[in-house]
Amino acid sequence: MNEATAAASREEIGDAETGAATPTMTERIRERPLLSLGLAGLAGFVLGGGTSSRSGAAMIMLVARIWLRRAATSALTSAITSHGTAKRNGSG
Repeated sequence: MNEATAAASREEIGDAETGAATPTMTERIRERPLLSLGLAGLAGFVLGGGTSSRSGAAMIMLVARIWLRRAATSALTSAITSHGTAKRNGSG
């Protein structure tokens, strides 16, 4: 048995033990349709040459700044709210 086959069989056993199946692309689109639509629009904009103009690049940068600000705020909020919970629960 080569390494690739062994790794694949270990993955299958691990998935069977945890019972967690990765969702398919269709399931992910059904779960979050607006995100999927936005990503498809972004890909079309970039591949269609929308970022070659200054206004297109500025629009992408504006959206990126908003998204990064939201992601940083979310990460900071979750870090603050979870700080010390392990000690209070007795597991830390």
